[in-house]
Amino acid sequence: MPERTEPASAEETYNAVISTQRAIKRATLVLVSAQALTHPQYQALREIAKNGAMLMREISDAMLVTPANVTGIVDRLEEKGLITRKISQGDRRATIVELTPEGRAVQERVAKKQGELVQRALGTFTADEQRTLRGLLQKLQREISALPIR
Repeated sequence: MPERTEPASAEETYNAVISTQRAIKRATLVLVSAQALTHPQYQALREIAKNGAMLMREISDAMLVTPANVTGIVDRLEEKGLITRKISQGDRRATIVELTPEGRAVQERVAKKQGELVQRALGTFTADEQRTLRGLLQKLQREISALPIR
């Protein structure tokens, strides 16, 4: 008779998702620290690379951090020569942040290594397993996003 297994509890499933997220973050930390960056600094570089020149407020919103945190992150990126700041012509209180060529190069190096890491990890999955995983994660994202937060 086949062994009967009980379905995973929601807590076990949640813990597996969180553990996976932590493993991804640890691997990313190794990659960004090799470029003398912190994870938040790399997040900011990635957002600017993805969106082009951004207002500080937009970076704050994209990273889900306070404007004061973004100011410190941008200060350090500017000291490293990875971004530049300029005042918005339409609103002198607003600051626009852009990548320098060196900032773009650093972001691209980390993104390339991160892509290679993901390819190696997902290379152990069949195409069907990857589609299933992607679909399940997308479903989880939709469900969590639709929940009322109290």
